[in-house]
Amino acid sequence: MTSIQQTVDYIEDNIGNDFDIDMLANKIFTSQFYFQKIFTILCDCTVSEYIRNRRMTLAGYEIIDSDISILDIALKYGYESHESFTRAFTRFHGITPSDARKNHSNLKVFSCISVKSNISGGRTLMSDISERGYVVKETGAVYYTLDMDNTLKWFKEVLGWYGQIEERDENNIGLYGCVNNIPIEFEALHIAPFTGIHMFKGEPLKMMAGFMLVQGVEQLYRFVKKNGWNQITEVKEQPWGGKTCSITTIDGSILTFFE
Repeated sequence: MTSIQQTVDYIEDNIGNDFDIDMLANKIFTSQFYFQKIFTILCDCTVSEYIRNRRMTLAGYEIIDSDISILDIALKYGYESHESFTRAFTRFHGITPSDARKNHSNLKVFSCISVKSNISGGRTLMSDISERGYVVKETGAVYYTLDMDNTLKWFKEVLGWYGQIEERDENNIGLYGCVNNIPIEFEALHIAPFTGIHMFKGEPLKMMAGFMLVQGVEQLYRFVKKNGWNQITEVKEQPWGGKTCSITTIDGSILTFFE
């Protein structure tokens, strides 16, 4: 949630500039696809809609409250001509810029978004992914553990992941669960490919249990070390051009991350 709010704040501070969706996604260490989906869920509009609507709102203020020429306002908010600006302005406000200025009309307002306020009841669904600094882009591993509750706790506290146990036996022992790079509320929406790990009750594999693509492998290393888990190798550059590091989990299994 905080990451998306930071994006909104960045857009507000640079509203007259050209925006590249890849650049905005990279600023919070995620893919363009995932970024756009999460932005739409949290802000109730697409990134492009938000930028366009805020530009039209701010342009409207200047049309009414200043003597700046309409062409200069158009250029300020990213339009190449008086005509293209007038068409966009009229679609948004229902009146031309010239008529709005002449009549001091009441114009439509699209307010700056507060992501926290947009979430029902103010409930925070996402931890600060920008602070975590990395995002898993591809996985789907199968992981065995004899103490699923403890393993789930480890994933949350050490890697900053999310998850839950889906099935238990009559003694309340976990039989199946998932841990995921994103909150389970978003995973349930199927807005992106599954980027988690399936957990099953069983003898842990004392070997590599997952080989996972991430964005931000060095940030992952620092995040894990900051959380007090030292069973992680330093990031190494590989002959094939990538970078890797490996974590020995609480069960003795090995998860290798590469970028």
